[in-house]
Amino acid sequence: MPLQEGVFNHKTGKAEKCTFCYPRVEVGLPTVCAETCVGRLRYIGLLFYDVDKVLAAASVENDTELYEAQLDLLLDPRDPAVVEGARAEGISDEWIEAAQNSPVHALVKDCRVALPLHPEFRTMPMVWYVPPLSPVVDAVSRDGHDGEDVGNLFGALESLRIPVEYLAGLFTAGDTAIVDGVLRRLAAMRSYMRDINLGREPQAHIPESVGMTEEQIYQMYRLLASRNTKSDTSFPPRTPPTGIDSRRPPRNAHWTSTAGPACTSPGRSARPAADPFRSRSRRSTRCASGRPPTRSPGGEPSFPGEPAELGRQGRADRDVPRTE
Repeated sequence: MPLQEGVFNHKTGKAEKCTFCYPRVEVGLPTVCAETCVGRLRYIGLLFYDVDKVLAAASVENDTELYEAQLDLLLDPRDPAVVEGARAEGISDEWIEAAQNSPVHALVKDCRVALPLHPEFRTMPMVWYVPPLSPVVDAVSRDGHDGEDVGNLFGALESLRIPVEYLAGLFTAGDTAIVDGVLRRLAAMRSYMRDINLGREPQAHIPESVGMTEEQIYQMYRLLASRNTKSDTSFPPRTPPTGIDSRRPPRNAHWTSTAGPACTSPGRSARPAADPFRSRSRRSTRCASGRPPTRSPGGEPSFPGEPAELGRQGRADRDVPRTE
């Protein structure tokens, strides 16, 4: 379900929006949209930040200073002092390692190509966006120039299909210099990696022109162009059970179809019903032992161990998933 896209929940009778797939996230699985994204454009990761500085960051006087103020909140998970403080707060080494390998931290803090949405609202959002580098190669090549040359790409940024001013209104409270810097880094990565992919000698001055190193350019390329979905969307479960793989159901769990459980046998656990109507229908034709009922001469189902004269009301009281 896309973010902000409403959907009607037939079980609760209410309209709902994106819940960030919290049942999956709590057991260490990425959201469905991140895992199934065709373009592999969605990243999920951990960010360590100083909660005591949030109010001060959200209270800066100028809107254009909010982006830098929010960046200052983010802590370096590789800093020994931060690691020591995280352990003192009860954060496990598994979570610390996940924060150190977080693709979101790399794009936001290291590469500085991901921006928050409407920081002027002062909500300190933790959903970040990489501005699009509109197709400019064809426009440059049409005039007979090398569309992949870094100088030509930098010059074409002023004539993008999506104006820089519009992007600045979305991500930086109108500060075009920040957006221009992000687009220049993306263009530099494109030009630098073209030489490597074509077997040419890489040009070290390209990363230097945007304040990055060759290693940082390659790291950004790996994140954006040769992404590994498993490593770039994985994080530890929130409450991992001891000795149990939280990504798999217990071996003694009795799973049924998406219609939900019928009645469970002794020693087996029940899963919440996904469809209450089908679940009730199934339960009405199954007994507690999991065996189908027999039918009396009158056509009514007769369950083992119950009087034949038991009416519908008596069976309705029993139509509840139980675990013995």
